[in-house]
Amino acid sequence: MRINRNIVMFSGLSSSDNLRRHYERRRVELGDHAADWTKSLVEKLSGLTAAPELAGLGALAIAVLIDIVSSSPPEESTKEALRGVFAEQKASEVWDHIDECLKRCRMNINSRDDLKSDIKRIEYQLSAALTRLKNAMVRDGHMTADGLRAWVNGAAFHVQMLIHLVRLGGTQTCESVETLISTYESELSLLFTKHQEMVKGKCRTRFFHATNASESLTQFRDENSKWHKVDGGISFGEYFEAYYDHRYGRQKSEIEEYFCDVRGNLQNLVRQRGSFSVN
Repeated sequence: MRINRNIVMFSGLSSSDNLRRHYERRRVELGDHAADWTKSLVEKLSGLTAAPELAGLGALAIAVLIDIVSSSPPEESTKEALRGVFAEQKASEVWDHIDECLKRCRMNINSRDDLKSDIKRIEYQLSAALTRLKNAMVRDGHMTADGLRAWVNGAAFHVQMLIHLVRLGGTQTCESVETLISTYESELSLLFTKHQEMVKGKCRTRFFHATNASESLTQFRDENSKWHKVDGGISFGEYFEAYYDHRYGRQKSEIEEYFCDVRGNLQNLVRQRGSFSVN
């Protein structure tokens, strides 16, 4: 249920440093083939200078390109790691827009006006897709852990799209970003409430007398059909609340902390200029 590490790494204030480390790691992995790989990257990324286009989503897009050129195995690919978050069928539309955005960031990295236009177009489409995914889980009863995970990551990416748009001068203020973060924080609370209801509906308790035991024993079955021993005197409701908080409480807190940190660093993020060079 956590935000994918690639979104966190390449969209934060250390995006350029993380991109450089990603590049160096791939170069070392290629060994004797590194020279040809570097030449291919130079052809695709020549002439880049420190610029807003290379920060945030730009850094993530370049990381994806580095993996494509190096023919990284799927299990190690930045793009495949992101795609895996949106594996559920209902989330495929969200992934399609994210994939398109990253492609456009690579294609128009040297054309700011075209890039701004592309991001504005795709941002609108991604926003609508996230609303449909949320409504399917909240209103239509199609809540799943994978669906919630996809929504969380899609929302994080959407926020970064608006930040990148401000960074590029496509939007003059951060007001829309702040409003979006607040909206997603509220929706996150609602979605976790619905998720908790879904999990609770799959859980059960059973009572039985064990051999040589004078008192009945209680077991709790979680949403994955795994049984847990319950101490005597604890009701199903009490145990479930403790179980859900133990399993999902920290994940929810980490997501809330992510959005809070983005809001707190917003001015620094929109002023960010990324840098990357192939050597």
